[in-house]
Amino acid sequence: MAEQPLYDRIGAGYAAQRRADPRWASRIRETIADATSVLNVGAGTGSYEPADLPVVALDPSLTMLRQRAADAAPALAAAAEAIPFRDAAFDCTMAILTIHHWTDWRRGLA
Repeated sequence: MAEQPLYDRIGAGYAAQRRADPRWASRIRETIADATSVLNVGAGTGSYEPADLPVVALDPSLTMLRQRAADAAPALAAAAEAIPFRDAAFDCTMAILTIHHWTDWRRGLA
């Protein structure tokens, strides 16, 4: 049986405790300025997702996905190492504060 994602074990209450840093959010939005669609890998609760672009969020932790705001981007339970979309399906892929949780970061980035 596969190991339960870390944030399924420790992520309860994450959305109430963790807030996005506005400086980071601003820089992230500047960086993806020309994108028309975004895939957020390891999205968690969606702290750094741009509100003004179409976003699809992926996270392997159901505990984290359940804490997303009602108006957050649509989200799927999936891991970076097994993204369920074809290559180039999105203009931009973001992964913020997540790579250290992946089981195989090289495969996730590929």
